[in-house]
Amino acid sequence: MGLDSVELVLRLEEEFSISIADEEAADSLTVGDIYHLILSKIQVAPGCVTRRAFYLTRRALIDTLGVTRRSIRPASPLSPLFPEPARRKQWDEMAESMGLTVPPLRLHHDLKQEVYMSAFGVSAVVAILAPILTAIFLSVPLGITAFVLAFVLWIALGIALCGLLLRLNRPRATELPADTAGELAQILLGLNQEHFEASAQKTPLTDEQVWLKVVDIFADQLQIAREEIVPNATINGDLEVD
Repeated sequence: MGLDSVELVLRLEEEFSISIADEEAADSLTVGDIYHLILSKIQVAPGCVTRRAFYLTRRALIDTLGVTRRSIRPASPLSPLFPEPARRKQWDEMAESMGLTVPPLRLHHDLKQEVYMSAFGVSAVVAILAPILTAIFLSVPLGITAFVLAFVLWIALGIALCGLLLRLNRPRATELPADTAGELAQILLGLNQEHFEASAQKTPLTDEQVWLKVVDIFADQLQIAREEIVPNATINGDLEVD
């Protein structure tokens, strides 16, 4: 499949929330063939939010990283697609292209452990010194209440410091929030549930509306007049799609 063919298939998949195999695309010789293929898939499997989330994820990965359609499957690992030296920049570009809530990169496990140890270490010192200094300066004996309050102070201060240090270290985050493209799509679906559910609840398209959308996509993608897109027009011949 050439570049034009790949882009057409991608747009059709995303528009109708269907999956078109390479073999099916190759067997569709005319615009009418593509139209009937889409109708059959819509009738068998209406739009699904999970598929829509994956198609949007795949489109963003292709546009941002310049990879091929075939290289993005639900099981495709993300690490090779986002090499660490350019990971933050690429991740931000992908998030911007999606226009949705995208999970941020995470701190490496070792760095996160370092943050936790630092936060609770500092808070432990403060929690221990607070009742001792209070007892010294106020000349009051240390009691069980002082130790209970010290424990509460240790936990509360530790949690607060953890939150602060995690925010401060966010620019150092490089760990991907998902291992595969499919997992990323599921996370995006969870973060943007209302967006995807709203798109899935649209009124089903009529056959005529499906045809008009197919024509619109062909015309826009190939930059040709709508009048040229007729059912018996051959995709590789009449429309010169590579």
